[in-house]
Amino acid sequence: MQTIPASTRVLSNQPRSTRMFGSGSQVASGPAGVALRRAAVIVDSRSRRGIRGRVVTRAAQRPEPPRAFSTDLSDNKNLESLMEREAQPAVQTEADLKQKQAEARANQPDNNYPVTTGQLIGSTPLLNLSQYSLNEKVKIFAKCEYLNPSGSIKDRIAQHIIGQAEASGELKPGMKVVAATSGNTGAAIAMACALRGCDYIVITNEKTSKEKVDAMRAYGGEVIVSPSGVAPDHPDHYQNIEDRLCAENPGTYYGVDQYNNPYNAEAYEATLGPEIWRQTSGDVTHFVAGGSTGGTVSGTGRYLKSENADVRVVMADPKGSVFWDHVVKGVSADNVCVSKSWEMEGVGKDSIPGCFDINVIDGMVRGNDEDAFAMCREVAANDGLLLGGSAGLNLHAARVLSGEVDDGSVIVTVFPDNGVKYLSKIYNDSWLESKGLEGAAEGNGAVSPDVDEKEHESRIHWKPEIVTRQEQTAAAAASAAAAVEGHHLLTEEQTEAELKFLEDIAPKLVRYHRESIGGAERVHSRLQSPDDLAETFAAAGVPLDLADGAPVDELALDAAVQAVMDNSVRSSHPLFLNQLYSGVDPVALAGDWLASALNANVHTFEVAPVLTEIEKAVLAKTARMWLQPLGSAAQTPPHDGLIVPGGSLANMYSLLLARDRVDPDARNRGTSMELVAFCSEQSHYSFRKSAMVMGIGMDNMVKVKCDADGAMIAEELEKEVLAAKERGAVPFYVGTTAGSTVLGAYDDYHGCADVCKRHGLWMHVDGAWGGAAALSPARRGVLDGFEKADSFCWNPHKMLGLPLQCSIFVTKQPGSLAKANAAKADYLFQPDKNNAGADLGDRTIQCGRKADALKIWLSWKHRGDKGWSDMVDRSFGLAEEVERMILERENRDGSFVLAANAQCANVGFWYVPPRLRPFKYAGASANQLTEIGFVAPKLKDRMQREGDAMIGFQPIDSMNLPNFFRLVLPNSRHLSKQMLSDMLDRMDEMGKNL
Repeated sequence: MQTIPASTRVLSNQPRSTRMFGSGSQVASGPAGVALRRAAVIVDSRSRRGIRGRVVTRAAQRPEPPRAFSTDLSDNKNLESLMEREAQPAVQTEADLKQKQAEARANQPDNNYPVTTGQLIGSTPLLNLSQYSLNEKVKIFAKCEYLNPSGSIKDRIAQHIIGQAEASGELKPGMKVVAATSGNTGAAIAMACALRGCDYIVITNEKTSKEKVDAMRAYGGEVIVSPSGVAPDHPDHYQNIEDRLCAENPGTYYGVDQYNNPYNAEAYEATLGPEIWRQTSGDVTHFVAGGSTGGTVSGTGRYLKSENADVRVVMADPKGSVFWDHVVKGVSADNVCVSKSWEMEGVGKDSIPGCFDINVIDGMVRGNDEDAFAMCREVAANDGLLLGGSAGLNLHAARVLSGEVDDGSVIVTVFPDNGVKYLSKIYNDSWLESKGLEGAAEGNGAVSPDVDEKEHESRIHWKPEIVTRQEQTAAAAASAAAAVEGHHLLTEEQTEAELKFLEDIAPKLVRYHRESIGGAERVHSRLQSPDDLAETFAAAGVPLDLADGAPVDELALDAAVQAVMDNSVRSSHPLFLNQLYSGVDPVALAGDWLASALNANVHTFEVAPVLTEIEKAVLAKTARMWLQPLGSAAQTPPHDGLIVPGGSLANMYSLLLARDRVDPDARNRGTSMELVAFCSEQSHYSFRKSAMVMGIGMDNMVKVKCDADGAMIAEELEKEVLAAKERGAVPFYVGTTAGSTVLGAYDDYHGCADVCKRHGLWMHVDGAWGGAAALSPARRGVLDGFEKADSFCWNPHKMLGLPLQCSIFVTKQPGSLAKANAAKADYLFQPDKNNAGADLGDRTIQCGRKADALKIWLSWKHRGDKGWSDMVDRSFGLAEEVERMILERENRDGSFVLAANAQCANVGFWYVPPRLRPFKYAGASANQLTEIGFVAPKLKDRMQREGDAMIGFQPIDSMNLPNFFRLVLPNSRHLSKQMLSDMLDRMDEMGKNL
């Protein structure tokens, strides 16, 4: 099915039957199913002051006289391109109209081609009838479905049902179409059959107007008129006649069965719903429609709720119809019965049809014949529109609804057919009088009191789960008042249940950690997409979304905890080698739990005295580790520092201090200089992001060339500094790296420091990953010269395995952090309070600060310097062992090839499937490099699905290295040489057929 969107223009100077579209060389023809026609625009209904007076609702004043708006279809080439275009803004003023018409004339091509009848279906205008709203801040729009070619909304389902029946083979050439109808579907089916050249029989009842019966016959088929008011199970009921005819003529008659045919509601879900959503730009809040088959309200409502679950669907129902009892009173579909007859046609029912989806309905409005017909007469007199009775009922219901919904609501309803079909009834005073509906004639415009100004049974009945605005307000007020009563918000029983949950969860978490480090479990429980995870949690009874907001008990909480553990990656598994962190130190984990239990903010000493001093102790230890030889007995060197939330922010703190040194006024007025900073092309991306956040600009964070090992070349750094000066910029900062993310490279700190000294630049060492080498007497040499830097950071949560996150930033200049960052919040940092000088908070760019220092302090107390040194040595040593294993396999069978030497705790390699062996990087062709680059992603996918080791991969374009595995070995306390060797063997086995 295809739709022509609201952006499409309709020629305004041609009759509807010859409106044209397209600029191609052939007449476009629609596909099977529902083909939709012209532009769908919002038009205003305007009233005139007449001799009979006019009706003005209490809420809205009537605007100017009515004007018909239309636009041009000529700038579109085919239906598919039309579907892809977005709707243009609704036409609502004369100025808008003139602009649209001018655009249409400018875009009109030389040739136009007429549309087919089928292409006239759908994309009906949206009429603005907000003058009927009881609240001037609530809009009412109506879809003009009477503009479909047979004169009703039923053209949508007729084309779709017949088209689908043809496509599926249910309706074969030569078969006769049979349809039971209350009127409009009959004419629509007759038209659809006429377009296809097939015979039809439509069965209606005596209640149907003469005009509609004549329309059914006019297309050349047979019309059967059955008695009106017979029971649904009576053989002469029009639906039963359809069933009987088809049963008696198998293979030659095709029964439409519109009341139970799923294609009925599907037609509206595919066309009417999307049109309403597009024409209102997604602002629709309520949809109102009556029901006979139930297809319109069900299909349209279903689509609108798929776009926004908060859209409310309200069904209008004639008094006496069975829908009311079924929805409101809960009477089963088998037990409903008509309580009284009604005169409206095409709305209401004597049985519950299969098309009706009660789950879509949120509320009901009941109206009688007088309500509907008076509304028809009122609209005719004041807005020049002749509406059918079901349209009158829908507008009546929308009007009632407008008085109860929130300001800003947008109500959309439908006008299923035109009043021309009811001239002998609704618009005939004698007929109204004969039915005892004289009051409806008073809707001629002279008098028609507002719904809320008279006694009337029309009210919105919401489903119990739908809470009205007034109920929400009252409930919120009562809840707020109750919340302040009593000694505690929760009862003692509730509090004790929560504490018991906490007691029970602790051993479960310990057990989870024990299982993870044991290595027997899968690294990844199972590979799942976001949708898969949503289904998994829903099946466990703990949906991921928080949409309903309902509380759950401790049993459900326990299930939620278990579901999270069961479906997460076990980062404490020895073979979780995917990132620069892995697992958790148990003692540090206890520190993390303790910090959370204390829940103290480390911004002021008065609320976190112990934690403040612990942080200072950790900073002092880090300063000694950085600036003094290991084991030195010298006093702690002067320093400043902070525990910060991650290495990225640590790097940004170094940039803040560097900027403050070169341009101290920037903190108040912003910088007026073109500052330029420098980092290695192998450095962490946080340098560039920090430049972006600080307003320096990512282009002004210059990447400096590296050598073959990935270390910054000091001579290249100086070239870039000089180039920046030559163009008038101000170099101010160099970010060096200790253990780059991919290659584990260490920069030339002596060479870089010399450049910084010559040019007056701040030098920072990002040791987030490899800075831990400073803890090891055997590995510290890779950091030679890093003590010359102005600042340094490292992340114990990486190589040491502390819980995320634990990052430390230190600088040589005491007081520099407060100078650069202080805002002197006087509600926190009062100079005359106790121990004011001990506060840490004004050094930071944050306010709230978790006590991350407690994790490393507690663990350092337990392990001592030797424990951390052993950890570093094990990680570095295992990386070198893997390098040896790769080289051994490379020489033995070519299954693995070294891509990057072991540096820090990193080693890079390619796995080579048998079909690509032998692979030699030196001298490899472009095709070989491309082929080898596909291997790592495919092999990793297999490993994840098996729950085996997780290893990262990436290319390095600057070094012309295609995708290779980057093996990193953080927190290697539970990892062994044998485990790594076995892992390589399994990779070879899994990848042999790649």
